[in-house]
Amino acid sequence: MNPRLILPLAAMMLDPRVTRTPRRVLGELRRRGIRRMPAAVDKRFGGALPNSGVLAFVARWLDGERLTWHRGQWVLNSFLPPIPSPAYERLFTNMLSVRRISPVSAYFAVTASCPYACWHCSLARRAGGGELSTDVWRNAIRGGIELGVSLIGFTGGEPLMRADLPELVRAAAAGGAATIVFSSGAGAEPSVLRTLQQAGLWAFCVSLDDADTAVHDRLRNHAGAHAAAVRAVRAARRAGLYTIIGAVATRALLEERRLPRLHAFAGALGAQELRLVEPMPCGRLAEAPDATWLTPAQVRELRRFHVETNRRGRGPKVCAFNQVESPEFFGCGAGTQHFFVDAAGEVCPCDFTPLSFGNLAREPLAAIWTRMNTAFGGNPRSHCFMQRHHALVARHTAGQPLPLPPEVSERIAREAGPEPLPGYFEMVMRGGPDRPKELSE
Repeated sequence: MNPRLILPLAAMMLDPRVTRTPRRVLGELRRRGIRRMPAAVDKRFGGALPNSGVLAFVARWLDGERLTWHRGQWVLNSFLPPIPSPAYERLFTNMLSVRRISPVSAYFAVTASCPYACWHCSLARRAGGGELSTDVWRNAIRGGIELGVSLIGFTGGEPLMRADLPELVRAAAAGGAATIVFSSGAGAEPSVLRTLQQAGLWAFCVSLDDADTAVHDRLRNHAGAHAAAVRAVRAARRAGLYTIIGAVATRALLEERRLPRLHAFAGALGAQELRLVEPMPCGRLAEAPDATWLTPAQVRELRRFHVETNRRGRGPKVCAFNQVESPEFFGCGAGTQHFFVDAAGEVCPCDFTPLSFGNLAREPLAAIWTRMNTAFGGNPRSHCFMQRHHALVARHTAGQPLPLPPEVSERIAREAGPEPLPGYFEMVMRGGPDRPKELSE
């Protein structure tokens, strides 16, 4: 395990605000005879020591992570709520639900409007225009909270273009969820960010693909996009928000060794996390050439950057999707631990997967979630669904508007079939393995 984590973890485990709810929930689950965590983890909170297999898994996972302190809370990364918090406690109280698995996170694209035309936009090519009303989104937030969501992200389009965004953030935070706004930086005036922070916003993520102004402006198809993003990052820090820079890790960023420069630039701006995602075969990139995607060697390089940078402990922490969602650790939770709602109300497994399982403006979110969760098999997958099955999705599209309707989406999920469980869920459901899955799986 990363030695820099030993003292923070010890401090957390001695804090009753961190341990009280897990102890209570796991005790109740034992009384009911229900297992929702690895047996050895359950025993740890019951007073016994975990076995070597669980210790090895935790050591492998945390070896590449970094705990930081923000406004009285510990933060591992933006995939998880801050600790302690009501959202953190919900991760455990959800285990008492009759549902097999409750969603951990939900992202709402509250508008399709955006002043930019970003090269990679995953929302592009979707049908439907206009915006849903404040009441519809409040009901969506309420439905997500009732399902047990701990983390709610507001995205778009550009979510700051909605005047009622503070009201939506307030509704989510009041329900006990940690909240994130994902923004290009356009319209992120200091007064706007202060209002969002006062409404209960926890984190603010600004898209910034390169330290170089010309490169970023070209990728966003908008002169001044880089300057707006820089101002937004600085304003978010001044507003007291957990501040993230989100970037698409292109081949050029890796091949030209520009990623360390972007990390250093993020640190100079005051960002606390650099969040990295690969280009995805959807939206404007649905028919992109093979040279757009990262090679297996580049994926390994990105994962090494995540681990090694966090171990050094300097500058912003790094959160690469393909490290957190790797087969060895937590896999792809699209449709089983996470859902996405587009600007027209279509409920999808994630923002990269244009499969709709229903529209929340026309039926209850809980019914849509059950349909989607069942279609996806109820458990997370070892690999990103869209990366593995984008050709299958394309075969069913055949000129249809996106996202595809529920009957087609369910057919695609059946044709894709099941996958092995990721490492963590293998431990939970089957008690093993002690060794990690290989990257080549």
